[in-house]
Amino acid sequence: MKRLLLNALILILILGSLVFLLLTDLGNEKSEVFKALTNFGHFPLFGILALALLWILNNSKWPVLNPNLYAISFVIAVALGIATEYLQMLTPDRYFETKDIFHNIVGAFTFLVFAYPSSTFSGKKIMAAKIVSICILVSATFPIFSSVMDAWHMDRDFPLLGSFETRLEMKRWTSNTSEIKRSYKHPAHGSFSLEAHLLPGQYPGISQEHVSGNWSGYDVFAFHVYLEGSSALPVVVRIHDNYHDQTYDDRYNRTFLLKPGENDVIIALDDVRKAPRMRLMDMTRIANICIFSHNLEESRVLYLDYFRLEKVDH
Repeated sequence: MKRLLLNALILILILGSLVFLLLTDLGNEKSEVFKALTNFGHFPLFGILALALLWILNNSKWPVLNPNLYAISFVIAVALGIATEYLQMLTPDRYFETKDIFHNIVGAFTFLVFAYPSSTFSGKKIMAAKIVSICILVSATFPIFSSVMDAWHMDRDFPLLGSFETRLEMKRWTSNTSEIKRSYKHPAHGSFSLEAHLLPGQYPGISQEHVSGNWSGYDVFAFHVYLEGSSALPVVVRIHDNYHDQTYDDRYNRTFLLKPGENDVIIALDDVRKAPRMRLMDMTRIANICIFSHNLEESRVLYLDYFRLEKVDH
């Protein structure tokens, strides 16, 4: 009875931790490093879960020699991983992601492989499986290191927010009904610009989702745009902080008419600070910059560069 209660307690603690880490809103943290660490956390989390299940299935004894128990533990862990992804669809700001399921599977498999006694199986085969598992785990840490490097670059370059001189910088940007890439064409700072091919749609555009630094000591947010074609294009610049409630009145929105060729967009940060109707925007926690067109009927190509903050001499 005591062993049964201990097993139940361990399982409840692990499942409780699983639910908390995967389904709980951990706040408004938007950093790329935090997200990379969260994604990597699926590996050890489901690895530990698989080992706990294996230990319980073996009547709380170690080592486990029955290969069938390894298979059962793996299947249960994977099933729980899939179930938690579906549950996340019911949680605000959480999504079903197939890559997380892959991380769960690899984590459970890797920990079980390392727990499997070499003496009960072909030594070469189990060693090969462990080497493969190590390689997978090492490769899974690459997004963390690249995110840390990019965060270091962001802090070093601030108040420069975007110049596209490194490939890592592209991790900060996403697109909607658009195709983006680094380009040698029309740079305003350095050797590269961001080429954004806006496709026909309701809101084609780009977003910088990882914004660094304290904007409160600056007066102007500015960037450069080169517009291809022979006709002007209206674009909307949207800026919000970590406390944005997802309503139109709780963010900065302004339409700029881009002319063909060179354009410099300059925005007074005091306007951004006062933009939310019911409050002041927190200029120390800017979370997103979005540039998009509305109801675009034909494809247009923009080259954006030199996103920056500036102080104005008074």
